[in-house]
Amino acid sequence: MGRTIGVDLAVEPRTTAAAEICWGRDGAEVRLPRLGCKDEYLLDLLSALASGERAGIDCPFGWPTAFVEAIAAHAGHQPWPGNTGRVEHYARLRLRTTDRAVDAVVRPLTGRGPLSASMDKLGATAARWAYLADQLAAGSHPVDRTGAGQVVEVYPAGARAVWGLVGTRSTQALLQVAPWLRFEPGAQQAYENEHAFDALIAALVARAAALGLTSLPRNEQEERAAAVEGWIHLPGPDSLAGLDPSAA
Repeated sequence: MGRTIGVDLAVEPRTTAAAEICWGRDGAEVRLPRLGCKDEYLLDLLSALASGERAGIDCPFGWPTAFVEAIAAHAGHQPWPGNTGRVEHYARLRLRTTDRAVDAVVRPLTGRGPLSASMDKLGATAARWAYLADQLAAGSHPVDRTGAGQVVEVYPAGARAVWGLVGTRSTQALLQVAPWLRFEPGAQQAYENEHAFDALIAALVARAAALGLTSLPRNEQEERAAAVEGWIHLPGPDSLAGLDPSAA
């Protein structure tokens, strides 16, 4: 049944982690995580995805369109957009279409939503991903920002929220709701690392996306935005049980 990969991307390799889950008919085995992932390792990892395999990347695949347009106008000595309706315009500078959709689901559960790729430190991580995605495309492995291909954008904190795993990152808590997961020797303790744990959640969401258990753009406007800005694949509340291979 293949495998899924999860990557908790950060600006620095030392805080970037990757996880791998191998799926079989009687369960899913979690392999030891890879910590300190450099660009070369990530490019090799994602380029090696076989047919039917998926990867979930914890990083925005793009920036808000309004932000990009505003920066382009400023660079070209053109009038700054949003001189009227400044509050509304500022909100569109901060969050992408997908961020707003996810915020409506996650904020009631946690009190917070996605960070901004344009107004927070997350933008530096998005720039690292833009470089990686460009390199993948140059190597004949283009990334569809909507997640229609093998690589999907994920938001582990949001996934944990909808799966009832709000709070401390804990493999014990995860096993209580996903007892069909198995860790290879030494792996469970290794996933107590916060970056490795988020990579593991990313790999689970990648599986949910492969099974059609994540949110998709709801209309033509969101589809157009997703193609440019990226789209977060947020799993449904009951989707974790649907990942159990033995239930298929």
